Amino acid sequence: MSNARQILIALAAVIVSVMVQTTLFRRVEPYGVAPDLVILVVIGASRWLQPEPAVLLGFTAGLLLDLLGSTPLGLRALVFTLVAFGTLRFRDAFEENPFLLMGAVGALSLVGVVLLALIGTLFGERTFSDASVWRTILLVPVYNVMAGIVVIPLLTRLLRPAAIRGRVL
Repeated sequence: MSNARQILIALAAVIVSVMVQTTLFRRVEPYGVAPDLVILVVIGASRWLQPEPAVLLGFTAGLLLDLLGSTPLGLRALVFTLVAFGTLRFRDAFEENPFLLMGAVGALSLVGVVLLALIGTLFGERTFSDASVWRTILLVPVYNVMAGIVVIPLLTRLLRPAAIRGRVL
């Protein structure tokens, strides 16, 4: 599969995840928190993209959410870029083990949510004393791991290079 085709598929996945997150997940929020599908797609796509497109994908996904939301412009773009970079740094470590992969999804989601809360606090977005921030920090990684059971294999099937398609994950 060509690199350009991978990038187009990853961009399409980001656009679909942004649409689902900003429409469906605004209405369906168990315990007042929804999974962060966009960060999950950034993690899943960054496993298979080259470093520069992966980081740009994270930035683009965050910027799309920034433009559609009420957060300061660039907040999610920065955080999703850092999450894509973190995925790139550790993707070889969890390539073979699906349990380690799901643990990495949870850890990277936790890092993303904490960074959003921390940087958002610096820009007056939210404070750590707000109960919904703590609920979000605790539940989003759990929801992302559960959603990752479906999303990560789907992205793997779509983005994995042809030379290594024989592997399960």
